[in-house]
Amino acid sequence: MFGLPILEVAIGLVFMYLLLALICTSLNETIAGITKRRAKFLGKGITSLLGGDADLRKKLLEHPLVGSLARKKGANPSYLPASKFALALMDVLTGSGKEANDAEALRQGIRTVNSIPVRESISAVLADSRLLLATDQQKIQAWYDDAMDRVSGWYKRRTALWIWILAMVLALALNADSIAMAKKLWTNQAVRSAVVESARTRAQREEPEVLLPLAVHTEANAPKKATAVLPHNNDVLTAEEHSELSQLTGWSDDIKQWSGKRGWSFAGYTFSHLVGWLLTIVAVSLGAPFWFDTLNRFMNIRSAGRAPDEARDKSGSGRTATQATRGMT
Repeated sequence: MFGLPILEVAIGLVFMYLLLALICTSLNETIAGITKRRAKFLGKGITSLLGGDADLRKKLLEHPLVGSLARKKGANPSYLPASKFALALMDVLTGSGKEANDAEALRQGIRTVNSIPVRESISAVLADSRLLLATDQQKIQAWYDDAMDRVSGWYKRRTALWIWILAMVLALALNADSIAMAKKLWTNQAVRSAVVESARTRAQREEPEVLLPLAVHTEANAPKKATAVLPHNNDVLTAEEHSELSQLTGWSDDIKQWSGKRGWSFAGYTFSHLVGWLLTIVAVSLGAPFWFDTLNRFMNIRSAGRAPDEARDKSGSGRTATQATRGMT
């Protein structure tokens, strides 16, 4: 079929970018967990929200509703739903033993806050006359959500920086050269068929949670533990995907070719790799969601233009193109 090899090369490249992006995302989540990045950003957001009032911040974070969300006593939680923030703040302001929804007690508690900006901010929030915000708790929740939107922006920018760094490290460590990968896919039909088959299998899988946008969760349905954002069985790539990735990346062949080149040939070969690495870094930085969607679009195009004698069953039954190719070898 016209253009099929080119389409398969494109599918292969997209698939490689998706695998590398999944690895980067998993590494980033691991680093974020080790460095407690989410908890730190949430803590900065609460500090900004409370105007640097250390006493009020300490009482809020030590409140049982908030402290119970932390992994250990004295640590900041990684996730704090707006409802729990509002209830904890109202309880701190009204004082122990009083009704949190007691409007008069709440306003008296606000007057005892040390920070004038925080007093004015909370008073302005409670004075909001929008009909949709009927209760004081709803008003405080809306105030918190607005602040967490900014925190999410901070976190996403930091995450984007880490993804760039990890993409650079990964591209160099694996020698993931886009130009070299495209050449291998174009010239080696057996590798191309195997990669396309693995891409088809990946496209049929349910989108893993690791592809969800990274943000500081504020809703009640936030993940309960860090491993909740990893794919099923905590395996980022399958054994077949590892195999396909290793066929298109690696240093062994390039080191031999580099050692045999001199002068302009060496410079040209090096420049080609620099461009290929840069293309890979930029592509991987776009993120796994982008490449997952792109892969599905390409696979739909390929399926729509399938040759009449090509199997149309996507269930994986029967002898696949990959199996046929490997059987010949």
